[in-house]
Amino acid sequence: MPPRKKTSTTPKAKAKSTKTSTKSTTPTSKQPAKKPSVRKTATKKPTAKTSGKSTTTTPRKRKTTPSLKRKQLTPEEMHPFSTFPYRLEYQDGQDRRTCHFQTEEHRTKHIKRYGLRKNQYIIDDATS
Repeated sequence: MPPRKKTSTTPKAKAKSTKTSTKSTTPTSKQPAKKPSVRKTATKKPTAKTSGKSTTTTPRKRKTTPSLKRKQLTPEEMHPFSTFPYRLEYQDGQDRRTCHFQTEEHRTKHIKRYGLRKNQYIIDDATS
């Protein structure tokens, strides 16, 4: 013999059990049933738990871009090519780039092409 189902004591279950299964003779309304409205609940912001410590904040330090550090080079090492008297030195990611140009216009064109700012590069001329 299978075990008996336990009857629930919740209010909904009691209401279901008290309903009769006979059809009612009252006429049904012709109005459509209302859809339940969607309630938007406000989300709570997380609160910081403190353990008795003061909650003062310290100002953050600004990240500064490191300026280029130059090695002390002789003029012969700085300008190894006599036909390329204009020199440009800059940091490209982790690489250190050194470029040599024939004219100053070529150098400025390179600076504009790669969007270098004045604090990002160092220029040298063999003529000066």
